[in-house]
Amino acid sequence: MEIKLIKEKKEGKNYQADDFKIYYRHKDTVAGDNSENVEELIYLITGKAEVTLENSTWTIEAPAKIKFPAKTYHKIKALTNIAFVLFEK
Repeated sequence: MEIKLIKEKKEGKNYQADDFKIYYRHKDTVAGDNSENVEELIYLITGKAEVTLENSTWTIEAPAKIKFPAKTYHKIKALTNIAFVLFEK
């Protein structure tokens, strides 16, 4: 299996593996913040985050699992530095 860096920006880094992505986000940065998604399954590996799905917001701490249905508003705000694995369907 090859893991390839696909994007590096001030918010963090994104890697592509065979059938999943690995994200690293710095504290106080946001991932998602849209509703243009396919179904997503996310495993928070490290850190603490604020998760928004539609009109609900809650705090999670690793290890945790989050599922975002397709075409729904969602956002993950890093409350600490975080790392998560993303599977898209």
